[in-house]
Amino acid sequence: EIKTKEQTFSLLRDLIETVDLYIALSEPNDDFWNEFKEVKDSLTELKMFQIKQTNSLLISGYKNLDKNEFIKLLKATVIISFRYNIIGGLNPNEQEEVYNNLALKINKEKTFSTKDFEKIYVTDDNFVSDFGIKQFKNTTRNHRIVKYIFSKIEMYKYHNEISWDSDLYTIEHILPESADENWGDFSDEEINRSVYRLANLTLLEKKLNRDAGTLPYNEKVELFTQSNCKLTQAISEHYESWNEDKISARQKQLSKEAKSIWRLVIN
Repeated sequence: EIKTKEQTFSLLRDLIETVDLYIALSEPNDDFWNEFKEVKDSLTELKMFQIKQTNSLLISGYKNLDKNEFIKLLKATVIISFRYNIIGGLNPNEQEEVYNNLALKINKEKTFSTKDFEKIYVTDDNFVSDFGIKQFKNTTRNHRIVKYIFSKIEMYKYHNEISWDSDLYTIEHILPESADENWGDFSDEEINRSVYRLANLTLLEKKLNRDAGTLPYNEKVELFTQSNCKLTQAISEHYESWNEDKISARQKQLSKEAKSIWRLVIN
């Protein structure tokens, strides 16, 4: 009977710890992570992505891996999620199966490798193809994701730190959302295809964005040169005019940089 009570208390304690961990995984600013900035940052990204398929895997990883291996696991799920869910928009069912199987493996073997993710790791070719046509409609979630993408590319390409959750910057639509065929070199069909493409968007300070409004492209780019965002400044340097072909060219370039940022070495 004493042994049974001890077992019961042990199971209860484990259950409470699991519940606390589950809650903390959903709240990056929980005191649980005060000593783990890298964990906070990655969990913040997953929360912004609105990804929950990782929960069972991360619980297993936290309980069975050392700190460095857990952080490695967590960062891998961020990369997978960005390629698979955010850019690829793929069905999460296969993803959940891989995560659950890996959670069981970690419980049993206390280890994992990036090869365990191979089945759901979007290849570079597919990622570049998906990224090259990606659109983000104007929603609060998409607004944050676009700021996140550009801030990461800004740091990677120019070593210029811009916080993606800062209110200082907004999303500028170079071809305006309210544009008609009188704005630049776009037909109505091209406007519909282009206005929400990622390459038609850029980071711009709030005041500059208000000033830019629906100005013609040649006037907008003068405001872009005043931005502290190097990616935005570069638009005026590389594109004398703005049309669907230029948007495609910029998005192709952005996809190459994104491929290097969100990359997982499978081995």
